[in-house]
Amino acid sequence: MKARRLLCGMLVILTSISCPLRACAWGKGHRLIRLWAVSRLPAWQRNLIGQQSLDRLCQEYTSLQDKHAGGNAPQLDPYCIVPDVRLSLHDVNAAEPSAKALLWYLDRIAETLTAGATDEAMKFLGVLCHWNEDPGCPGAHSSPVSEVQLKTLLPPPPDKAAFNYLYGAGGIMDTGDYRIADVAYRPRLLGRTREEAALRIYHHQRLLQRDAGTHIIPIVQDMMYGNGKKADQHRATAALANARHTADVIYTALCLATNRFDQGQPSYAEQRLSDWLPDFRSQMLPHPYYVTPFLANQAMDVRRQLHPLTFAGKQPSTKLEFGYGMGTPFALNFILAPGQVFNRFTCRVGLHPTAESGGAVVFVVTANGSELVRTPVVKAGAAPVSIDVTLPKSDVVKLSLQTIAARNSTPGHNLTVWGEPTLYR
Repeated sequence: MKARRLLCGMLVILTSISCPLRACAWGKGHRLIRLWAVSRLPAWQRNLIGQQSLDRLCQEYTSLQDKHAGGNAPQLDPYCIVPDVRLSLHDVNAAEPSAKALLWYLDRIAETLTAGATDEAMKFLGVLCHWNEDPGCPGAHSSPVSEVQLKTLLPPPPDKAAFNYLYGAGGIMDTGDYRIADVAYRPRLLGRTREEAALRIYHHQRLLQRDAGTHIIPIVQDMMYGNGKKADQHRATAALANARHTADVIYTALCLATNRFDQGQPSYAEQRLSDWLPDFRSQMLPHPYYVTPFLANQAMDVRRQLHPLTFAGKQPSTKLEFGYGMGTPFALNFILAPGQVFNRFTCRVGLHPTAESGGAVVFVVTANGSELVRTPVVKAGAAPVSIDVTLPKSDVVKLSLQTIAARNSTPGHNLTVWGEPTLYR
């Protein structure tokens, strides 16, 4: 066991030395995550690839883009350069280039497997997995703030001032003695078409990045002022979430490559929009949601008290299962890439029962800048309005939910509700 730990430590050190600019995420974590994910694949996929190729996926092909960084390994160009697409194969990128690159990798994996070039397929798959693992590490690829900002908020004690918080070289993130929990897991199919799979891989990558970011401050606190045991727990939790996602990515890529889909896997006929991360940058409104202009699955009155989502009207109020409480004027935007996965959007809109008599709002849905629907003015106490629109067929769909204050309405009374917004495939 000691020899094994020593070997892992040497590998981490060598990785940091060989590519210091890219030592921003998992070190030993890549191999731990990959081994965990591969061991959860169904027997037919393990037999399809073979143990030798799976071993290479988990060892030799865990960090090909790290070796490629800086142009030091031109022989890896075919696997690490996506034609006509500029992006980082370590980070969550913008939706459109991510969609093009994800489709390209899924196609390369399918083509090489079909041609019997299993080892080539594992190289493409290895790069794809690493790209989906880096944002899952609590570190530079998942932090919403910079190293300087983080050290300003959580200053280190004098004897630890030289440590990096977010970066692997001389850092604190992928160290310690954590293990990934040995729990049962059945990989999830993320799509039955290449477009649907790419769309959902990107969405889950963003969710993974957000989840990893929640572990950064607890790790820093424990490493700077504790004994490191709680930090190991957070690393293990983040690695487990990442391992599940990596298992899903590998499983989905191999299902698409072979056109084989196991029974019991989801078909995703519909998607709650509230499960989808919006393309949101921090913004404030005068009233009523002045800190966050929207709330997921709940609403807030003018006194800043939280309430379940529901509508005003003559019918008895019933709690809505999901949706948004939103202020005015505000637009909540979503980018779906690749497009043409969802073809329809529905919801109900209106004012919350806590909205007072001065509330009056127009609701608008746009896609790619074109208006799909605009409601009449909806006033406080009025029944909700149903919306059912067809989404455009385009490579990228930029969906926007807009609340517009009616003339002479009272800003603090415009407590709007987007009830059960849903995408359909």
